[in-house]
Amino acid sequence: MNFAAVARTIWRWVRWPLLALAVLYIALVVYRAFVLVAEDETRVAVENIHAERLTMDDVDGKHLPPPPDLAQVDATIEGIDANGNGIRDDVEFAIFEKYPNDIKIRAATLQYAKALQQGLTQVTNSGTWIAASQQEERSLRCILENVSQTSISKWSEIREEVRESMLNTSMRTKKYEELSKYQTSFSLLEDDNCDPTS
Repeated sequence: MNFAAVARTIWRWVRWPLLALAVLYIALVVYRAFVLVAEDETRVAVENIHAERLTMDDVDGKHLPPPPDLAQVDATIEGIDANGNGIRDDVEFAIFEKYPNDIKIRAATLQYAKALQQGLTQVTNSGTWIAASQQEERSLRCILENVSQTSISKWSEIREEVRESMLNTSMRTKKYEELSKYQTSFSLLEDDNCDPTS
């Protein structure tokens, strides 16, 4: 048997496993690229969630949006946020109406509404769920800081009022409940509980 015939025979047996290995390697490289892109998108989303903070203009009403169109308020999960501050306009108006003279409670409740809105609109995986949950916990601690320390019932009442306003449709409630699929343990942020308002 000559060398060329042996080489052809070996190649006939080896080429398919080599081709299969090459295809598997390419698939692994493509998969890893998608994973890296997803990790990068999550990192950017988490940074954005943590960076979004209330400003004094949000709290003092300088940038209140026009009254929202009632036909559109509940048409989507996101609702309407004409002034782009991360708080649904109908909820923002309700908070200003409920707390016209208490800027600290108004700021804390606006912060809580913003945190809930982040959960409803920006959570896509466990990483973003953690970031939104950390913001929600910060805002709840901010409310507690601004009500009497002996008034847990007042804290609970405010929490429920904002929560009911934010989850006022079955579509929003369902979305909020679906976020539990991303639930995982997390540590609290060491930031100040209340957003700076200056």
